[in-house]
Amino acid sequence: MMKKLFLPIALGLMFAINAFGHQAFTLVSSQKKTVKASEIAALEKNQTTGTKDGSTLTFSGKEMRLVVLTGPEDDMLSYRIQGVRNPILAVSAGVRMTILFVNVDVDMRHDIRFGHVVGEFPARPPIADTAGTAKLAAKGDDGVIQAEEIVVKANENGQYKYFCSVPTHATGGMWSHIAVGVKPDPNAKIPEKKEHVHSADEDHDHPTPTGSPKPAGSPQPSPTPHDHQQMGTQPTTSPTPHDHQQTDQTQPGENHSAHSRTMSSTVNIGDPMNREGSGTSWLPDSSPMHAYSKMYENGGMLMLMGTAFVRYTQIGSDRDVAVAGKGDRNRFDAPSMFMAMYSKPVGERSQIGFRVMASLDPLVQRGYGYPLLYQSGELFEGEPMHDRQHPHDFISELTGTFSTKINERQSFFVYGGIVGEPALGPPMYLHRPSGMNNPDAPIGHHWQDASHVSFGVVTGGYSFGKFKIEASAFNGTEPDEDRWAFDKLRLNSWSFRLSANPTKDLAIQFSHGYLKNPERAEPELDHLRRTTASAMYNKAIDDDRNWASTFVWGQNRKEGESTNSFLFESDYTFGRNAIFGRFEMVQKDGHELVLDHDDPIHEDVFLVGAHSIGYVRDLVKDKGLDMGIGGMATFNTNPSSLVPYYGGTKHAGWQLFVRFRPSKMTH
Repeated sequence: MMKKLFLPIALGLMFAINAFGHQAFTLVSSQKKTVKASEIAALEKNQTTGTKDGSTLTFSGKEMRLVVLTGPEDDMLSYRIQGVRNPILAVSAGVRMTILFVNVDVDMRHDIRFGHVVGEFPARPPIADTAGTAKLAAKGDDGVIQAEEIVVKANENGQYKYFCSVPTHATGGMWSHIAVGVKPDPNAKIPEKKEHVHSADEDHDHPTPTGSPKPAGSPQPSPTPHDHQQMGTQPTTSPTPHDHQQTDQTQPGENHSAHSRTMSSTVNIGDPMNREGSGTSWLPDSSPMHAYSKMYENGGMLMLMGTAFVRYTQIGSDRDVAVAGKGDRNRFDAPSMFMAMYSKPVGERSQIGFRVMASLDPLVQRGYGYPLLYQSGELFEGEPMHDRQHPHDFISELTGTFSTKINERQSFFVYGGIVGEPALGPPMYLHRPSGMNNPDAPIGHHWQDASHVSFGVVTGGYSFGKFKIEASAFNGTEPDEDRWAFDKLRLNSWSFRLSANPTKDLAIQFSHGYLKNPERAEPELDHLRRTTASAMYNKAIDDDRNWASTFVWGQNRKEGESTNSFLFESDYTFGRNAIFGRFEMVQKDGHELVLDHDDPIHEDVFLVGAHSIGYVRDLVKDKGLDMGIGGMATFNTNPSSLVPYYGGTKHAGWQLFVRFRPSKMTH
């Protein structure tokens, strides 16, 4: 069975060996030139003429020559090819393109690059694995126009883009599509004309550090020879790293928040950082990130994130929710999670990463956790817990990763550690944008993502850009009561997961796992099978508004019987405010709810619900650490058969809290 599960990964690795070293376009040669305005018309006459169909230019040969001009002054962030604004190019497979790029702009530098770009452009597009020109200076006062002739070879068929990598130019509309060996996407659209306000920031590869704007009239750095020196017509036999392998990194010690969209995930170098969820799971690419990050000269990146709630919470019902004589239906507490991630490039296409996640729950919550109606799972002083959320271990992730890019769209990774999360379920609730403002764990936690703390885990995964397949071997037994120490490491269980991000706003997954000896409160239970499916939607409306929603279904099948859980949660953030809610329905048996063993209904299954709505307002925001004050009301339901335990079928609870977390990283 294990061999069958890992077969897709093995096939992916075999494909990786064959495909390694390829990228969509290769720069064969480059040659700097200068031209006069009077020469441009003659140069354009010698180019290969494409068949025009609306905004599309189609070329059929294996060799082609193009002249690409920057846009006129009233449409400066655009290209002109054969008189067409930002045309969609359709070219043959394996085509060899000779491109003369001419910057006729009078006040801005530009370049042109070809590559695979997923989703929307960030302010500073990464240019690794792309091919193109250097950034050419604007037209000089003496009328000299900078140009560069490059030869670019297409390596792979597919839909790609060409764009200007000068900061904010691509986001301003200076890009379009190129289809290699395939028909252009019929839904592809060219960017619309936008008004552009020239800023000093786009004149520099390294932005001014946050909080240190350059005053008006302050001297600017001298132009580098690469950007502004006039070059002769002697050919450059091979591009230098400075010319064509620039990376968009900040200066040492600078906060890298302005570049979050260009950073790679610490788990997989082929995934964007915003996609990274808990373990190896995926979030929507448009997800906001609340974190602090720092880039190092060696290419390393450190990222810190976390959340802490200081609160008073109270739940309804008449049931005694104490366990081993500890705990009541109300409590002052402070659930928390802190995480550090570090990644470092290894060569041009590979990366290593390390992650650690910790919680102060063992210190603050102590072993009996906090009151949460209908919650179940784990032990305290040998007794099963009910209507309480157990504390998390002090260290709940300590893992390392190795990942490699095969090409711009494909990559593979290996993730493993002493404690971590297998490929089973959606991102854990604390990591979902739709649930980050909610202090409570879902009552369906042990049907959906409870295996996020597994003492012993190894995962292999293969990413196809928008799709991913992965499989894990891990410890399926839940953690013991000693929250400060590591449990015995085992690899007694397995799982697999299929993930897809079809758009930047959507992430879906399906997963299945076999968990050996899962419940310490049920030592006689040999195993259970867990199946989950989820869909997460995130819409970044603008810089101050974001809407995130998640639907999760989880099923546990044990001893031939299945129980299901359903969750829908949503969060709408606007300015300093956020409204959030969660709706849950879960099937729990008498054992989960710790009913009396001699009660005839002990073996029955009950549908219980928890429905909450809350509000939080940030009193401190975008200062590095956000502090918000908020509250939440919860409405619980259970069937009449549980009235002897809970004193009714409807119950209300509430809480007030102060939330702390890092400020959102800006794009």
